[in-house]
Amino acid sequence: MDSALQVDRDTLMALAGAARLLSNPPGQIPPGALAGERVSRQQGRGLNFDSLRRYQPGDDVRLIDWQATARLRTPWIRLYNEERERPVFLIVDQRLDMYFSTRGQTKSVAAAKIAGLLAWRSWHDGDRIGSLVFGDDDLSLQKCRSPASNLHAVLDDVLRYNQALPARYPAEPPATVTLTSVLQRASQLIPSGAWVAVLSDFHDLDAPAEALLAALRRRCEISAFVTLDDLHLRLPSHGDLAARYQGHDAAFSLSPHLQGAIQQSITARLARLENRLTRLGVRVNQIVVAQDLIKQLQKGV
Repeated sequence: MDSALQVDRDTLMALAGAARLLSNPPGQIPPGALAGERVSRQQGRGLNFDSLRRYQPGDDVRLIDWQATARLRTPWIRLYNEERERPVFLIVDQRLDMYFSTRGQTKSVAAAKIAGLLAWRSWHDGDRIGSLVFGDDDLSLQKCRSPASNLHAVLDDVLRYNQALPARYPAEPPATVTLTSVLQRASQLIPSGAWVAVLSDFHDLDAPAEALLAALRRRCEISAFVTLDDLHLRLPSHGDLAARYQGHDAAFSLSPHLQGAIQQSITARLARLENRLTRLGVRVNQIVVAQDLIKQLQKGV
């Protein structure tokens, strides 16, 4: 099997060791951290209810449990303990637009490997993990569960959708699944306080998708892993170039002027995409598929 075009199970399983090289996701509690060493990484209170006890002078009146106080006719307060894990939710794009590269691995393979690395990172950290992996016409959902019970289901979905791409490529059937529809489905299952990783090239990011990301950002941390091929930075100044997209073929001769225009256009588009996501509060990581994924993730995650 050509690992540049699709991943296999052995590849995903072998990522377990490499995942230890990654830092915790944004806001995640480092393993072994002691209470009081850090600011809470939860949005909002970030606490679990623990128990009730009688009110004592000096207690925060905001912690008074009014129902218990009314029932027992003396003031009682609620005690909390801080949550020690954060759910991780992966949204993994495996559509035909991701089945592209000019060297190294395809965008779909890079996204699959990153998903595997983040899934294994959750395993090491003991964080609940869920996922939505999607192709051009269907998707598969996994609710957030313990990594012991859900890791292999997440990896199986990534593997299945990734390996389906080569057979779909020649026909290029029309896509019915959009980033907007995916975010609509995912938002219903993602628990508040989760860290959400979206792995895609974001080619169809539109206003409705931005609105969904903005709503999700109000209750979760979001990181976007924008996969891209860097051909625009490597174009020769002369020569012939052929391209095909969704059944349309084009061929043209390169000139220094055209080379510069292509590079400027794509660079500007990527900058606009990053600005749009950043304005929503999304952390953006641009992933060049031909470069070392681990080193790029170490810089961005």
